[in-house]
Amino acid sequence: MQTRISYEYDDEIGKIAKSFDDAIVHIHKLSTSKNLFMRNLMHELKTPITKGRIIVEMIDDNATKEILVRAFERMNELISELAELERVTEQSFEPYFEYTLLSDIISQSTELLMTSNESVVIEIDDISLNTDKKLMSLVLKNLIDNGIKYSSNQAVILQTRYNTIEIISRGKVLEHQLSYYTEPFSQGEKRSAGFGLGLYIVHSILQRLGYRLGYKHRQGNNIFMLIPKEK
Repeated sequence: MQTRISYEYDDEIGKIAKSFDDAIVHIHKLSTSKNLFMRNLMHELKTPITKGRIIVEMIDDNATKEILVRAFERMNELISELAELERVTEQSFEPYFEYTLLSDIISQSTELLMTSNESVVIEIDDISLNTDKKLMSLVLKNLIDNGIKYSSNQAVILQTRYNTIEIISRGKVLEHQLSYYTEPFSQGEKRSAGFGLGLYIVHSILQRLGYRLGYKHRQGNNIFMLIPKEK
């Protein structure tokens, strides 16, 4: 975005150069406006969510209070994920790679989930990964969350196969190719299926971490796979 294209003559090549230069400037302005909009949006949402969370504590009905608390916590979680997505998709962003155990990443992922531990069955070889622990935890959290919400038995199995991490849940085969669901700005059909912004976030992060997202349907199970790109 910082590149400028110069031209000396107003001939055909000069006009092409000018068009490219104008496009770069225009895209840069759009990107800057988008980032400013996102930051202001997230900032403005934080205040009413915080106020609502405080007011909820004054409610005497514990059942109602629990539902509202979970709703406000989910809103906060979505804002945090949007902020993380904005950070990851910036050109200057560099992940913080470190060696860590898969079990530690899974533990951090399940802490982010608003669900019981009984919903997640862990059947892994505890392999060592050189990755960004925070971002990989967010990836697993989103995939586990989708699996629990949209499977027929609200349960997810985590397995390892060689260097591939598999997230397995019961359910019907996806109607479209995986690339359809990893596009941003989901349509209504994608949102109703639970594969909107969540899979876009997963896809964007994995690209930065040197992985790709795979999918297959086998014996009534949806299997999402985190595959190292060298494979």
